[in-house]
Amino acid sequence: MNEVGAGTDKFPDDLYHHGVVTKLFPSNNTGIVRIESGRELVFSYDFVTLIGEIQSPLDLTVGQLVGYDLGWTPRGLRITKIKTYPSTGSVQER
Repeated sequence: MNEVGAGTDKFPDDLYHHGVVTKLFPSNNTGIVRIESGRELVFSYDFVTLIGEIQSPLDLTVGQLVGYDLGWTPRGLRITKIKTYPSTGSVQER
């Protein structure tokens, strides 16, 4: 069983890596996504491109399932692309 959900069947079948938004820091313009392995990766509102349902990083919510892609930023390796999905499900914090 992986950290994010009860299996990979909760994630859409596409070519993105998948994770869950675990923390958002609007005052710092950053957020954290927990990936399938349990590791937490940072993204910056300034360097992330959003695809899908949500058009602004301020509209992301904790517990939301997302797809992501990694890239190099001035602060190192970070999430540079986030794909949001229709709000059919989210994971509750434990």
